[in-house]
Amino acid sequence: MGFFARLARLIRGFFSLFIGGLEEKNPKAMLEDLKNQLNAAKVRYNTTTANIIAREKVALAKLKQAEKELEDCRRLIQEAKRQNDRELALQLLIQEEHLEAAYNTALEAYNSIKAEADNARREFENFQAEMFQKMSQIEQLKVQADLADLKKEMNQLRSNFATESGAGKINEGLKQAEELIQSKLAKEEAIAELGSNSIDARMRNLKASAARSRAEEKLAALFGDEPAQTEDEGRVVKEKLQN
Repeated sequence: MGFFARLARLIRGFFSLFIGGLEEKNPKAMLEDLKNQLNAAKVRYNTTTANIIAREKVALAKLKQAEKELEDCRRLIQEAKRQNDRELALQLLIQEEHLEAAYNTALEAYNSIKAEADNARREFENFQAEMFQKMSQIEQLKVQADLADLKKEMNQLRSNFATESGAGKINEGLKQAEELIQSKLAKEEAIAELGSNSIDARMRNLKASAARSRAEEKLAALFGDEPAQTEDEGRVVKEKLQN
């Protein structure tokens, strides 16, 4: 059972050294390597514990077989006695001594192996608990390592932004963009103003006005309205009324 104790001490010692050297190497790579080593140790624990328990089962089977053979021999002794067969009883008594010795040997071997197996089970449970704790600690350290990387990146960005090549460059870019936009807006407004005063624009407005006048005359005719008097017609009517 020294194997389990040595392996557990090795894992604990390595983990302590690992934690102490985190600042000198890549933390996440070391964490992943430690995780792989713990998984490998778990496989060794499983295999060794299973082998010990298997030996216990084999020893128990041998003990039961020795016990059965001894009991069978003793029943035969009683049967030989019942039949008054002294010679057969003598041979069976001699055989009983050998079987009893074999049973005692098997019992002693089983008790020794059973104690070893029970100890292996306890150490395996302890190892599993310690394994779970170490794995949880690894996951926590991986999260902390990720946070440390993010903080480092954030500090670097903040530092770059605080320099002339950072915030100053951004402010200069914003100023240039604003000037370009204002210049483009002024140009478009000038084009629109020139377009509204051009001969083509005035011609389009005149045609639109004439089309509206014709449409209004058709509308008045459609509804039977009095035709609207022109300015000249209104003056003639006024002069007639005065005369």
